[in-house]
Amino acid sequence: MRTDDFTQSIKKSALEQANYRCERCWSIRDLEFHHIVPTSHGGNSTIENCLVLCHKCHTIVPKDPFILKNYFLRFSSVKEMIQYYNVDNEDEAIKFLSQELGINYSELKIRIKEYLKSHLDTIKFGIKKRVEIIGHSGFNIPFGFYYCDGILKIIPKDADVVKDIYKWYIEGKSMGKIVKMLNSRKIQSKRGGLWAKKTISTILKNPVYCGYHRFEGKTKKGKHSKIIDKITFNKVQKLIVKKGCKPNFYKFG
Repeated sequence: MRTDDFTQSIKKSALEQANYRCERCWSIRDLEFHHIVPTSHGGNSTIENCLVLCHKCHTIVPKDPFILKNYFLRFSSVKEMIQYYNVDNEDEAIKFLSQELGINYSELKIRIKEYLKSHLDTIKFGIKKRVEIIGHSGFNIPFGFYYCDGILKIIPKDADVVKDIYKWYIEGKSMGKIVKMLNSRKIQSKRGGLWAKKTISTILKNPVYCGYHRFEGKTKKGKHSKIIDKITFNKVQKLIVKKGCKPNFYKFG
């Protein structure tokens, strides 16, 4: 055990005080222990300096103990803070919070902005690492897939629709015609509504369907199963360019 670790007795007491849940979001999963004042800044491994957080909240906890206590643990987002104070924007909400805490408004605004920037950078880094490891961020799941255990998995009935879309386009049917065919057959889109040309275009240009993924302008092999083969995908990309549509050309060997 490292010298800066909490003892088992302190961890047990902290869990009991937190009612065995994250003290920020109340999750009961993946609980971890956090030093409110970092040991590098003189913080001790005592019950008073111990905070119980889930792994997700722990990854975005502010380094500033004041912001941790007075902002991070009170509000899950700027939107929640604005709603709490019943104001129109972030600046007005921070003014109310600064009055409540008895701290200079400008100073508090800077400290919150610094935390939010750090929070955003952490999220971006996490998404990038997740894409590098598993091939997908877990957000904006493409039609035909669902996300489970860190990987995209195929929804068979929706995958059949994707295959039909590619087949119809290769046969010469326009995106508009495909939209009409899907809607007339009462096949629901990802959101459960009607289809649109933009949706068809997105499906036809997305390399995820032939087993790849793209992130920050780069395309690489994914860990998920493909719905169509590379030959079919490449054929569709050539047709899209040939028809004068905006190219989004990905060619795989």
